[in-house]
Amino acid sequence: MLNPPDQRDEKAAQAAVEALKTPLKVLDETLKNKEYLLGKSFTIADLNAAAVLSWAAMMRLDLSGTPTSQAWFQKCLSREANQKVRSLK
Repeated sequence: MLNPPDQRDEKAAQAAVEALKTPLKVLDETLKNKEYLLGKSFTIADLNAAAVLSWAAMMRLDLSGTPTSQAWFQKCLSREANQKVRSLK
């Protein structure tokens, strides 16, 4: 999606989306019955994973197949520290 339309490779894009399905399911399962990746507290693990998922959000990747991950990601984005950083732009 970042490339101009004439430079996009739809097959490569679809392959990348397919390749993400398994890691996203692992993330979803890991987050079941947890607030954050390592338990009840936000840690650097959450920061790192949410930063990676930010790219998926920019690419408008559909996360509806992993609702637990989607909710966790939204919770990470809504943290006060994240809101402050985003307001600096």
